[in-house]
Amino acid sequence: MKRFITIVVIALLALPMLFAQAQEESAPYTTITWWHPNSGLVGTASEELIKTFNRTVGEDLKIRVEGVYQGKANDVLTKLKPILQSKDQRDLPDLAQLDGSAVLDIRDSAQLITINELAGNEPEYLSKIVEATLNSITYQGKILAMPFNASTILLYYNKDAFAKAGIAKPPRTLDDVKTAAAKLRQTDDKGRTVFWGIANVPTTYELMVWLGHQNGLTYLTDFENGHIGAPTRVLFDENGTMVNFLTKWQAIYDTGSLANLTSDLNGAFASGQVAMILASTSNLSTIVSMVGDRFEVGVANMPMVDENATGGVNVGGGAIWAFDNGKNNQWAIWEFLKFATSAEEQLKWHIATGYFPVNVDTYELPEFKSHLQEHPLFGVASRQLMDSNPKLQGIWVPSAYQIYYAFQSGILKMLEEKQTPQAASKAIAKEINGYLQEYHLMKAR
Repeated sequence: MKRFITIVVIALLALPMLFAQAQEESAPYTTITWWHPNSGLVGTASEELIKTFNRTVGEDLKIRVEGVYQGKANDVLTKLKPILQSKDQRDLPDLAQLDGSAVLDIRDSAQLITINELAGNEPEYLSKIVEATLNSITYQGKILAMPFNASTILLYYNKDAFAKAGIAKPPRTLDDVKTAAAKLRQTDDKGRTVFWGIANVPTTYELMVWLGHQNGLTYLTDFENGHIGAPTRVLFDENGTMVNFLTKWQAIYDTGSLANLTSDLNGAFASGQVAMILASTSNLSTIVSMVGDRFEVGVANMPMVDENATGGVNVGGGAIWAFDNGKNNQWAIWEFLKFATSAEEQLKWHIATGYFPVNVDTYELPEFKSHLQEHPLFGVASRQLMDSNPKLQGIWVPSAYQIYYAFQSGILKMLEEKQTPQAASKAIAKEINGYLQEYHLMKAR
């Protein structure tokens, strides 16, 4: 009996040690939730990035990342805003991938964790990130989010159609676009255009570049396009950049070879209805896939307004924002962001999606150089960006969608109602200034 009691006592004494050992062996993981808008090829690339992290760095550090698709970029913002405005932050994701339209809604949030804060004792890591991409998400000296799905705007053109029309190379300027468009135009027996030289109705997206790269560097609004403060007025009506652009655009329209398409430009290009479109770097894989073997796709720098322009482009796309949801996950968030923007992972991301690498070390990898030799179209965007002024940045304005359509409708009105470029510039400026003034009046209440 005494022996039995002794065995029981020893077993009971051993239980805490066994329990502690079991706890150690099954230590809980820190879970990071990432809301994103990625679908299709980009969605597949996101899933692969998460899987790779979870089985490597994540496994070593006991971190698990869970990706949650939330619809388009604006849908992510729409779902995020009410949580940020509520008192209960438990449903707030650790990370959210957003585009530039989200900046005004997020930048002053108390829950936002800036990249400067996350970097903490590793500020040197940020020197690995392409300068222009950091500038693209910097407000009043603070890096609001980590550049990730970075893009620029490119000219996509039908090389077969160019060869047939006797055009040897893609256009460098809008005057070249006019000349090429006139040669590319095809009509039916009634004189109606059946094959267009170019399709586009410029919006904020294109005008940030076409106005921005004039005169060395210009901004559409004061406060450096909203990067150092909330814009109060536009500048393009004062510095002549809009009139200069509209004069060139009117000349292209007068060739009869400009299609005023506002949607499905990729489809129009891929199906052989139009020879040139402007689209994001991120569309490259999709467009090449859509075209198939119909014709050879060409990619070139976005044409300059004129020979006096710098030819620079701004960084578009999006970034990953970090939030404090009370779970003290900052250390794990930083580990994942470093992994997602590492040289090797940015190479994989670039190849899979067409977004250009945000890590400067990626460009020195032998695998990257080999990839560009095999697929030279993928190198156009990064070379174009590296040749651009890193201070040429996107625009952060209130009423972003209203302003987007103000540009689009104002340019269409000029073309269809035969307004002068001067009159159109004044009308567009007046409408946009109205939106900006309304915003500041509402903030003052």
